[in-house]
Amino acid sequence: MDTGVDDIVNYVFRRIGNDNIVDLVALIKQVTHKRRLVEFYKKKYHTPWARGQFTGWLAYDKNSGRVVSVAAALPLYAVLQDGSQEPLTQMTETFTLPEHRGRGLMTWMAKKIIEEHQQNGTRLFFGLFNQNNVHGFVKKLGFTQSGNMEYFRLSIITFPFEAICRRCRIPGLYRWWAKKVLKPYIKTGNPELHNSAIQEGFGGVLHDHLFFSYKTFTFNRVCRFDGIDAWLKFESGLLVGDVILPAHLTDAQFDKWLATLKKLARHTGLHQIIFQTHPLSRLGKNLAARMKPSTSWYICYLDSTPDRPSSMEKMRFCYGDFDTF
Repeated sequence: MDTGVDDIVNYVFRRIGNDNIVDLVALIKQVTHKRRLVEFYKKKYHTPWARGQFTGWLAYDKNSGRVVSVAAALPLYAVLQDGSQEPLTQMTETFTLPEHRGRGLMTWMAKKIIEEHQQNGTRLFFGLFNQNNVHGFVKKLGFTQSGNMEYFRLSIITFPFEAICRRCRIPGLYRWWAKKVLKPYIKTGNPELHNSAIQEGFGGVLHDHLFFSYKTFTFNRVCRFDGIDAWLKFESGLLVGDVILPAHLTDAQFDKWLATLKKLARHTGLHQIIFQTHPLSRLGKNLAARMKPSTSWYICYLDSTPDRPSSMEKMRFCYGDFDTF
């Protein structure tokens, strides 16, 4: 594999750890313009199956000492179509500053992650990639592109309370208000939501109690609406992570649910509702019957088990599987 060896010698590679995670935060802010605290990434990278370790690498320019590239991953678990469970690794941050692209940095670090996880018994890998990094994973790392997620957006006219609280860095005030509005809808007793992909006969990421406990690094809740359970996140909009639709869903029931979501968004000060769905999911099909989707993230996977069809071909993903949900 060509990883630009002549260029790589001009860089130093270091594992992501407590001593340099601040460099990761600075790089992500520079590339994406998102402001996140160090604590956010510490929680994000500590999945229940991470064994307390960060998974990823940073590349530093030898001349300037600046961090210029990152490749990171999340250890998860998959439920395959036959019901068996296996370790699963999700590739996440893969950023390189523009002036350092094309030198094989991300490829070198991603390959290192894959090799290390394979040595620990993981054979399944996936990522939800944008157009900037899908080429590298498919052409240089051997991933298979299996399709795209689909994006739906509903605009909501409301006072932008969440956006104001976020800009002013007073998230506690917003959460206090949102929890009051959500109280009648919160699912009690069993707070998690099993993956709809698995219920619909496909494989998917294991969404169990440990997974939902881990996902508390963002503000999200499982809510119940007259027979429809939905996993919702409240940040930059009302984000719909996953939905369990009843077996005998009617159009009227689905439309009533959408109307309730719009009311929730208005009352909690969110200016949009966003869905990211797999085209073959029941949620995606019901939404596509009502509005036109946009093509979204590329779904790519790697199955390092030789000489048999990949079980990843039968896996489906939802918005809740995005690393920042």
